[in-house]
Amino acid sequence: MSPFRKKVFFSWLWVALCILSIFLIVPIARSVRNFVEERLSAAFFGYSVIFVVCIAFLIVFYLLWFRLKIRAFPNYLWLTVIACIYIFFTLKLWKRPEEAVHFLEYGLLGLFLFRALRYHIDDKSVYLTAFLIGGLVGIFDEAFQWMMPRRIWDMRDIGLNALSCGLCQIAIWKGIRPKLPASRAQPKSIRTLSYFVVTIIILLALSFSNTPARVKIYTESFPFLSFLRKEEPMAQDIYKHRDPEIGIFYSCLTYEELDRIDAEKAEEYGLILEEWSQKKYNDFLNMFPMYAIPFLHEMRVHIFRRNRKFSMSMKDEIQKNRIENLLIAYKENLILEKYFGRTLEKSPYKWPQKRLKRIESEIDKTSFYKSPVSAATYFPLNNSAMWAIAVGIVMLVFVSNLWFSHRKKSI
Repeated sequence: MSPFRKKVFFSWLWVALCILSIFLIVPIARSVRNFVEERLSAAFFGYSVIFVVCIAFLIVFYLLWFRLKIRAFPNYLWLTVIACIYIFFTLKLWKRPEEAVHFLEYGLLGLFLFRALRYHIDDKSVYLTAFLIGGLVGIFDEAFQWMMPRRIWDMRDIGLNALSCGLCQIAIWKGIRPKLPASRAQPKSIRTLSYFVVTIIILLALSFSNTPARVKIYTESFPFLSFLRKEEPMAQDIYKHRDPEIGIFYSCLTYEELDRIDAEKAEEYGLILEEWSQKKYNDFLNMFPMYAIPFLHEMRVHIFRRNRKFSMSMKDEIQKNRIENLLIAYKENLILEKYFGRTLEKSPYKWPQKRLKRIESEIDKTSFYKSPVSAATYFPLNNSAMWAIAVGIVMLVFVSNLWFSHRKKSI
């Protein structure tokens, strides 16, 4: 193998190893999170990400300033801005700081992708291509995560993964400023970009079309995939409900359906909740999946979130965190009382008034709250409109690619 081919091989090997590590972490991510939370703190993840970002910034600064003797102020300004953006989003995710680890994974992937793609793309489109491939990996990452028990497909995570990969490309482009043979994108590079754009658009459209009804159809044809029926839906008709006392909560049922089912099924569902009260939470969700019994499934998730946040508030010594967890627990209980109230009365999960009054004395009941329960699958467009937009974008990319190639030939 020639030295050049060896460099190309090892550059793509690093890309492959990085992607493999991302996928290998998915099955154990929740266990790792629980382990760290029990022995240290969930904030450990956030502090670790900030530490790594700062160390990476210092290393790049050292290499540019002392080794390469680069004294251009804009380079360091861009690097500082990118580092601050990484830290900003890490702080934004502080309620679930383990998700900030995605920034490190996809930032590193972005770096490896740039190094590998430079051997194939010799113009500035290399940055956008690396960004798109990183986004594509993020989609497959979420799809794989969706297949895992009690994990969900979340468009927000796809966006965060792509953001991290994109920030890395900007840091390389504006901060490090490597020399490229050509500045303008070549026709071949444009075609490559087009392939990735179309692939991403189609995969996202397919993901938003992957409703429980469609999962049932293809799992009947391929029985070995039947385990997917028990997973949280990748896409489903979700309603965004606003309540002046609560804020926002999501449900695959309308107000009318929630009220009707609560009236008709209170006795039956109350007995089920009683029977399962001493059994594992995950076993309950597997037995009563959202696509089959949405009311009971959603109610149990609200109960779990309410109880977990209340338990966390009792253990947390930091007053701010304690109040925040109490507020979440209170609002989740309010959702249960207002929209699952009759069933709650028949279940063993109704809270005593004494506890509620104690919580009310410590929180601001008027605070706005947005429940994440069922929110991951919320999408504002119906399936037809979504596919119309997707097909329109694909056609636009195709026409633009033809126009660009024709224009290059005529010059």
